[in-house]
Amino acid sequence: MLDFSFEIIDETKINIQYKYGSEFFNFNLYFANGEWTLHPFDGILIQNREMCSLIVSELLRNKDFHVMLAKEKIILSQLRTSVNLQSDEPDEWVADRRNTDYSSHDDELMDYIGNHSFEEVLQLEQEQIEARVQFFQQIIQRMFMEGLGPEDADFIKVQAVIRIYKETYDRLGELNDHNRDDRGRRRW
Repeated sequence: MLDFSFEIIDETKINIQYKYGSEFFNFNLYFANGEWTLHPFDGILIQNREMCSLIVSELLRNKDFHVMLAKEKIILSQLRTSVNLQSDEPDEWVADRRNTDYSSHDDELMDYIGNHSFEEVLQLEQEQIEARVQFFQQIIQRMFMEGLGPEDADFIKVQAVIRIYKETYDRLGELNDHNRDDRGRRRW
């Protein structure tokens, strides 16, 4: 299983998954106001500044992360984090989060919500889940090519992840069909 993986959402957003210890943590790398910013996505990291700082520091030293940045023409030395890696003061983490400019991201989100129906948002979610299924299917194919199969614990876990994503995809589709029957293509 890979310790680092990423998914390019568009030219301004990259989702990152990083394994620290035995857990995977999710980050968003987004471009706003002329800067790339790395932001934790998991609640456990947002609530625990020390752990977040430790994991972000490790991620910033990860060679696969460096390669991804280089391929995407993102300069490591100019990368910002929404986590203060230097301070031991808990108040600075809260202040840093409050001072982070999310206005352009929020504006994009509000524009998207205003211009798309709930059904279209669910469709987008299904597309993102489908991309995750394809990602994990590539992993399982690689594992199979390396001689791992259903007797391997990690192989079984990857199969379970694929199954969960496929079930989620189907359930979202059912929800979308149910909403379409009830209300048509109404805006939020």
